[in-house]
Amino acid sequence: MFLRFAKKKHKHGEEEYAQIAEKHREDGKQKTRVIRHLGPVRSEADRERYRSIFRQELQKANMSGTEMEKLVFDPPLDFGMIYAARKIMEDTGIMRSLSMLGKYRETVFLMIASRITLPGSDISLARFFRTVYYPWDSPRIGKDELYRALDCLIEFKDHIEMGIFHALKPDTSIVHYDLTSSYFEGREDNDLVLFGYSRDKKRGKEQIVIGLVMADGIPIHHEVWKGNTVDPKTLESTISVLKDRFRIKNVILIADRAFGRSKSLDLLDQELYITAAYRWDLPYRDILMETDFKDGHVMDDLIIKRVEISVDKVMKGDSTEDQRRLAEKRRYIAVYNKKREDLDLKDLNDKIEIVKKKMSEIPDQKDLKKSLGKLKSLVKFSADGILLNERKIGILRKLAGRFLIVTNTDLPEGEIVSAYKEQWQIERSFRTIKSFLEIRPVYHRKSERIRAHVFVCVLSLLLSRVIEKRLTESRLTIERTAEILCEIKAVPVKSPVNIMYRSESDEAAGILNELGIKTPERILVGALPKSG
Repeated sequence: MFLRFAKKKHKHGEEEYAQIAEKHREDGKQKTRVIRHLGPVRSEADRERYRSIFRQELQKANMSGTEMEKLVFDPPLDFGMIYAARKIMEDTGIMRSLSMLGKYRETVFLMIASRITLPGSDISLARFFRTVYYPWDSPRIGKDELYRALDCLIEFKDHIEMGIFHALKPDTSIVHYDLTSSYFEGREDNDLVLFGYSRDKKRGKEQIVIGLVMADGIPIHHEVWKGNTVDPKTLESTISVLKDRFRIKNVILIADRAFGRSKSLDLLDQELYITAAYRWDLPYRDILMETDFKDGHVMDDLIIKRVEISVDKVMKGDSTEDQRRLAEKRRYIAVYNKKREDLDLKDLNDKIEIVKKKMSEIPDQKDLKKSLGKLKSLVKFSADGILLNERKIGILRKLAGRFLIVTNTDLPEGEIVSAYKEQWQIERSFRTIKSFLEIRPVYHRKSERIRAHVFVCVLSLLLSRVIEKRLTESRLTIERTAEILCEIKAVPVKSPVNIMYRSESDEAAGILNELGIKTPERILVGALPKSG
């Protein structure tokens, strides 16, 4: 068997082709037959690629004649998940969007894929690299190279986001926006990690704030804000980015209940939106407690009812005429969920039991307040003693399982409620970043590298969501998908030839098929695994 480059003439001229051929005897004569046509040769790179393919085929042929007792098997390397990640990112154009990173593209790809396969810090990538089979261009994974890769990634963040956005072409008629925070242990000396309202419920810890925009089930944009940034401040900037950079003009913005307060609503009124009112604010609290859902419309496990609230009740005295005019377009839909009510009441009763226990054990009011933390709102402290705050508890019981949707769209009420229910996707995405993809701990100290680290996590989330969207039949989570695909291993085989042998997994092969990815060949390539 040998590689040959043959020239063929056609009406447009002469062209060179690569072929794998072999000698054989026929009718007593030695002849040549073509085993495989490789393709046209248009550059020296093509020629070298065909030589590499030939070497692989030659080693496969050598392997077929090898006696099993002469084989030496090294410990298997993970391959299935990183192979699927690569194929998905190539197929969707995500890898092409990373090409502007130049020599650091492979490093960033490895960072993204590794967070799904084995989440860890960016600088632990070298350890991960030794556990996987990586048949593509070798990434740069020294400590300095990793830092340079992160610096390069954040420099091109806007361009990469736009490249991916144009490659995936998500439906942007509705976009979801939400915020989360990620805390840091110890004190950080930069202008990004600061004290602020902690969505992690981690008091006394500095943090960053992360804003995430999702459309069609995938993240399209994110921003990292200073730890003390309040919600309304992020909203105006995010809307501007969607309009100016992404050119999304007619969009309905779905925002979490954190944006259902007056300052945020004044900004949202200038766009089309669906959000939930902050139910402790007046008049929303009283409206929710007083709403009778007996004549409401049943929708799945919900009862919904349109309620009227006058502009005078929701607008402050210093509101402008424009603000009042826009606020008049608001529609309010009260929603009741019996299952949610049961959960809320159980949670409230559990908290009351904790409070009662502490009240009986800690007589000093100052010590009790400190011990109760946020639960101290369920207690009334006075000079006469300590009592349960029955008024607060009564309000909580009446609000259980109820929330109020606010919108200025003209969509049917059912569509409005359904659109808001989908906000759970972005909340689940935050949980995925924080738990499965493990955004924490963050070992970087420079602000721009912290931003780059978050970008890696968001890109990994993007890949996760693209994979989940393709698994429409099995409906597997990314966690379960990664677990199954990791069953596909590359087994290094040495003596007398060096090859990589793919282990079998019917379930993993089925996942690849559902993802539209070809199962890798049994003999992967003629190369030993990386060492050291």
